[in-house]
Amino acid sequence: MKGSIFLRTQQYPAYQQLYFGAILAAIAGGVDAYTYLEHGGVFAGLQTGNLILMGVSLNQGEIGKVGRYALAIFAFILGTILVKVVQHFMHQKPMRQAFLVLIYELILMIIVILMGVGASNVLIIVLLAMTMAGQLQQFRQLEGNPFTSLMMTGNIRNLADNLYELLIKQNRGVQSRLKSIGIVIGGFLAGVVLTALAVSWIQTAALIVPVLLVIGGMVYLNRHRYDGVVQMDSETEELTRASRMSRRH
Repeated sequence: MKGSIFLRTQQYPAYQQLYFGAILAAIAGGVDAYTYLEHGGVFAGLQTGNLILMGVSLNQGEIGKVGRYALAIFAFILGTILVKVVQHFMHQKPMRQAFLVLIYELILMIIVILMGVGASNVLIIVLLAMTMAGQLQQFRQLEGNPFTSLMMTGNIRNLADNLYELLIKQNRGVQSRLKSIGIVIGGFLAGVVLTALAVSWIQTAALIVPVLLVIGGMVYLNRHRYDGVVQMDSETEELTRASRMSRRH
């Protein structure tokens, strides 16, 4: 539209859009596959899995393993608090928050790669658990609905629910929702598969797969940074500015 300040291309801001959510899911799947395969069978993001494995290890008297799982959980808590602090000071700037958290993830992942083959499993698990905590804390909505990129249990339940609606109740209105759920689950699985393949080829350097996905997420946010912004034409802007000036006087 002539005279527009912003052009709305999507109903939702970039950090709530479907394909960005799929990228986040791929990052989460890739990081968990990496730590599980390369660093002692510990999950960086899936803390439910760590709790289960910690309980099993306790039962079997494997105290060393218990410590690894407990440390991952503690690091996850710490990472959540750190990002919560950022959100507190930037609560009116969600796009900046999104970029900052992706930069935070990228920095921690690059540090892990630079530490090399001889790095401590414990330190790597701590850094990557803090990374995944930041992602979960920051990105909690997808197209206006609750969302978690770190686990697919809820998405699989929603998949089953919508399949029932489509196949049994013949409700074709759920087809779009089914597509969205499938894309997110597919993204998660793709991240796992690609990272597992990379582990078989380049071992500890396989974290490069999630790193590239994070960069891809940053590119996506930048390209869609004005999506979801309320359209304001020049006449409306002038009226708004005049109203502000009158209130000041």
